[in-house]
Amino acid sequence: MKRFSTFFSSFDSSMFAALASLLLIVGGIGSNTAHAFVTQGEFGEIEGFTQPFRRIDLSSDETGAIATLNVREGERVEAGDVVASLDSRVQSIQLQIAKKMASSTSQRSAAAKSLTKRQAISQRLAQMHHQGHASESEIIRADLELSIAESKYNTAVEEAAIREIEAERAAVQLARRTITAPFNGQIAKIHSREGEFLSPLHPEICTIVQTDKLLATFNVSSDQAKQFSVGQTYELRLENGETVSGEVHIVGVETDPQSGTVEIKLVIDNSDFRIRSGENVTLNI
Repeated sequence: MKRFSTFFSSFDSSMFAALASLLLIVGGIGSNTAHAFVTQGEFGEIEGFTQPFRRIDLSSDETGAIATLNVREGERVEAGDVVASLDSRVQSIQLQIAKKMASSTSQRSAAAKSLTKRQAISQRLAQMHHQGHASESEIIRADLELSIAESKYNTAVEEAAIREIEAERAAVQLARRTITAPFNGQIAKIHSREGEFLSPLHPEICTIVQTDKLLATFNVSSDQAKQFSVGQTYELRLENGETVSGEVHIVGVETDPQSGTVEIKLVIDNSDFRIRSGENVTLNI
């Protein structure tokens, strides 16, 4: 203890001040170093991957066997192109019947003639009744028959309208047997081929992906996600070293409870199809 007292007594106030300044400098360096490391972690490079802008399993809401399949895997299609057609022989016949019934005017024509005749009879009896040559009971019976004729004519008109609607429904049902591409894309996979039966449990025909635009997907921390907003542009680096521009398309609204990250998606223009879906991509923030 005496030695320690002797040691500390050898330090004067100036030496203590110099030592304190040295400690402050070292502490400041350590603090700056730690801050730089955190900043690098928050605003460094983030690895992600590309995926199609849109992907669907093209299906049929009609059941039946595939009569024709007009696409192959890897083929590009445009919106409205016929991808496949189901066997539609029964639906074609049903449409012909519906059109024939809708074009028939015999029932409405007969009802119209009967109505015209009853109207003339009623008018004639009304004149005779005014002249005293027709009884009240004849007038009542004529009015009743006129009402029946009017009812039959209205029924014929309504039935004709219903038959026209049934013809339209038959046309829609037939059209639904032809499956078309909903957007410009590429056939990624064929699920069913000619002769295979499509059912409510297995309605898929093929998978179509849209790759003229790609989504670059990244998972960032909740703090990092706060700096992203839809419409912002960032520079992305592809696997081959090329850089492209990406525009923020979606900022996730939820934080994954397991990873603690938020999903960010940026749109990349790929109209020349030079970037493949599934490639790694780096975001420098």
